[in-house]
Amino acid sequence: MYIYVDILIITSIYANFFLLKTTARLVHSYLKNGKCIFAAAIGSIFSLVILLPELNTLLLLIIRILSAALMIVMAFSGRTPKELYRIGLIFFFVSFIFAGIEYGISVLSGGKNMIWHNSVLYVNISLLTLVISTIISYAAISFFRFYIDNGNSSDEKYTVTVTRNGRTVSFTAVSDTGNNLTDVFTGRPVIVCGKNYLSEIFEPQELEEVLSAEKNVHDWRLIPFSTISSGGMLPVFKPSSVIIKDPETRIRRSADVYIGVVNRDMEYAVFNPKIL
Repeated sequence: MYIYVDILIITSIYANFFLLKTTARLVHSYLKNGKCIFAAAIGSIFSLVILLPELNTLLLLIIRILSAALMIVMAFSGRTPKELYRIGLIFFFVSFIFAGIEYGISVLSGGKNMIWHNSVLYVNISLLTLVISTIISYAAISFFRFYIDNGNSSDEKYTVTVTRNGRTVSFTAVSDTGNNLTDVFTGRPVIVCGKNYLSEIFEPQELEEVLSAEKNVHDWRLIPFSTISSGGMLPVFKPSSVIIKDPETRIRRSADVYIGVVNRDMEYAVFNPKIL
């Protein structure tokens, strides 16, 4: 069986992109497509070891770890070493699930179009098979994410630090499973807070304009919400970064979320514990 380098690189970039995006979803961390593609492309270079003579197992392990570490650092740059370590563990978990499902599909299809050499699996498969294996993998991992989310505790208080356009504000938030507000287009959860928290990062007139408008304003957007007693459209914005800190354990986590603002003061902001 021949190995086509172009197919090897393209499928490797596709797989790496999927692995990085799925990892970002599991840790609720924002990942730009440009950075993800670049990191995936760099990681695909390591797949060329399949063309080399058989290498030592220890050397292959080192190469695999370096490859994954490089992709994680490039894709999730700006995170603390502790966060990168946690993301790296999740990345290896996702890779294990995806590789197992892809290998299983290949075996069921006869296994004639695959080569396993130097810890690299080359599969000369159709685009349809690759897409199917991706869908199955994503469904399995999403189920795991759902299970983990529902197991998180609630009613704990945290410190949330929001940065937007170089301005930063911190406030207290409560984790509450009752806040299930999520943007249907991006899947990002929403932290709901009162307008009193945002005076340090927004000009008063801009905030009032947004809260009184019935359409998208500036870099804000409106998403529908409903409660037991009311419903409507909630203005939300995507900050530059959101850090959630547990005051007791001092653990800090970055979160890929929207900030939703209600037109009143609130004692505490509210977010779903699945963000953690």
